[in-house]
Amino acid sequence: MNKRKLLFPLRATISMVLLFLLYRRVDINELAMVFRTLHAAPIAGVFALLLFNTALHAFKWRLLLKSDGIHIPFRSLVATYLAGSFFNMFLPSNIGGDAYRVYDVAQYSKRGVHAFASVLADRISGYMALVIVALAAGVAGRGILPDPIIVWIPAAGLAVLCTVVGLALYPRPLWRVLEAPCVHKLYDARPLAAKLLESVRRYRAEPALFVNIMLASFVFQLNVIVCIYMLARGLGLEAPFRAMVVFVPFVSIMEALPISIFGLGIRDASYAYFLTHIGWPEAHALTLALAYVVLTLVYVSSGGVIFLLRPRGVRQNT
Repeated sequence: MNKRKLLFPLRATISMVLLFLLYRRVDINELAMVFRTLHAAPIAGVFALLLFNTALHAFKWRLLLKSDGIHIPFRSLVATYLAGSFFNMFLPSNIGGDAYRVYDVAQYSKRGVHAFASVLADRISGYMALVIVALAAGVAGRGILPDPIIVWIPAAGLAVLCTVVGLALYPRPLWRVLEAPCVHKLYDARPLAAKLLESVRRYRAEPALFVNIMLASFVFQLNVIVCIYMLARGLGLEAPFRAMVVFVPFVSIMEALPISIFGLGIRDASYAYFLTHIGWPEAHALTLALAYVVLTLVYVSSGGVIFLLRPRGVRQNT
């Protein structure tokens, strides 16, 4: 069994162990009682925000593809993104959904590497906005953090992302590594790197593209905070908005780590860690995490339907 085949059951095991350790301490009746207080209006708002964020991602993605000379209708990218989100529910981290997005666009454009570049740029810009929001919120709200030292988590993430972006924009050190005899003998990545950097050069030639992509990414991250706040209100839970602004970006960073399936267990533990610090019962924090998974599953089910109805992807709608 190779490493890839081992990683999936390992991540699934981590999720199951964490869920067992967390939920065994909670009275199921208490969880059910919170769910029974569900209010329709805030939950409808949550679904509206999820749809808006999907459209926002598709908008970002279309700008990147258009910059690289790949023109795909907006509605098709929304459908493809929803289908990719469906795969993200069941596969480790976001790899499965991103692979589907690359495949779908490559089938239409016949430019797989450039499709990959657009998805990679979309992800990096999203993570960049996430760590910046988390760092700013953590510094501004460090008084309510369980431990101020965790501000270093987004700071470290920002440093890593800046290094990656710097190497893409100024790739001379990267080329030196790729041209090293020991690396070249293992795998010649230079042709792939050349095509990826070709896309980067096109992105770099449009300063407005960077501004629009980052603005959309920041709006996306702020919408996630509002979405979780509205979900808490929909469950009848008292949720100070300031606390959500500080905590939610940190939870988003933790659940993005590729060590579990769709962040299961990691997300639950993170919400319990942060929200019990401001006086929430652990059962309420876990209910919020569980409700998020349930609502997201309902929402991305539309992506599964799209995948079944349009197996050839974007080509059918262009």
